[in-house]
Amino acid sequence: MSATGYTTIYNEVLRDRTLSLNAKGLFAVIKSFVGLPEFALSKRRLGYACSDSGYLLNAAWKELKQKGYLQHYFSQSENGAFCHVYNLMQHPSAPVDFVYSPSIDRPNGDVVCISDAQRDYTNISTAVLRDKTISLASKGLFALVSHLMKIPGFVLRPEGIRSFCMEKIKHFSTLWKRFKISGLLKQHRHPAGEENRWTYEYEICETPDLETPYLTNHHVDGSVSTIATIGDFLEKLKKRVSRIRKNVRSTKKKDKPRAVRRKERRQIEQQLNADALRERFGNDLTGTVVTAVYNIKHAQRLFIKGAEITQERRETVAQMISPESVERFLDSTTLDLSRIKNPAAYLQTALFDFLEKQHSTDASPADESPDRPLADWEQAWLAQKAEARRRREEAIARGEYQD
Repeated sequence: MSATGYTTIYNEVLRDRTLSLNAKGLFAVIKSFVGLPEFALSKRRLGYACSDSGYLLNAAWKELKQKGYLQHYFSQSENGAFCHVYNLMQHPSAPVDFVYSPSIDRPNGDVVCISDAQRDYTNISTAVLRDKTISLASKGLFALVSHLMKIPGFVLRPEGIRSFCMEKIKHFSTLWKRFKISGLLKQHRHPAGEENRWTYEYEICETPDLETPYLTNHHVDGSVSTIATIGDFLEKLKKRVSRIRKNVRSTKKKDKPRAVRRKERRQIEQQLNADALRERFGNDLTGTVVTAVYNIKHAQRLFIKGAEITQERRETVAQMISPESVERFLDSTTLDLSRIKNPAAYLQTALFDFLEKQHSTDASPADESPDRPLADWEQAWLAQKAEARRRREEAIARGEYQD
């Protein structure tokens, strides 16, 4: 049962090095609710008492069941409703996970503790265990450190704490830092008499303290220096994360390709007479050609051979797209899509080059620029015409010209 303001946690659970800190924290949270009037145990209810994700909470829940610390029985009432009851074990037992028991006479969600004489236990602040801003791992560390600090002669060190945990050193270091940032543990650093040598002392807080630093440096001359308070640190961290998320969202929004709209795709299929193309070239090739044409006409930015194509060139090529031009392109091209990494990108490049070259070939002389320099044969031909005209005019002047 939970005492007023404190919850009795079995030390055997806290010292079990095969149990993760998340599972130890969850065990302590469940124990804090045992005996509470009208409390019904469920993962949703436990989610209101911690800051962890549903994934981590569910993993810790399964771990307690697999290690035999949480037994789950169910029965069915006369109206067909299921009734779930739980046993929280002081000692690990054989796993009992969702086992039918017809003799259950407890209300749905009821949880009781199965224990022997409670001589080996530690009283933990119930307010900390039910604090929804603290993670399960930090609650597990809080309970474990509270137990170990009561052992006479025990020197608190992170490596000593880790010997009672299943987490590896890198993961444990992360959880230990989060534990200090939660405001539950204060660290004091003292000089050890040698250069770059320090000794550490720790104090645990019954309530989270975010107003004072988690690390205090004591110098040889008796002065004290601290880093920023935890509240200031968390506020700066929150602003930094918010700025990073904002930049990521703006980048994703900027670089996100334009979605293929079904209406525009159907219009392209009608324009190309896709049914006839499917009969000749098959579904896969026709679908890829439709995608390539869609990109040429509607993509926000079009790149051909690594160079961005201007809107004027795209419009010129888009006007030449027709069932006949696409059929000529497919007839003149040998394709093996199985050997092409990105068939749509390959086809849009090949089709764009084919149509642009065809446009250059079909362009009439009248459409060409008047300032284009003349070729050598054109200049020679014009010179011959000018010389013949000059001789004819001279012959007319002498009266020798005959038509």
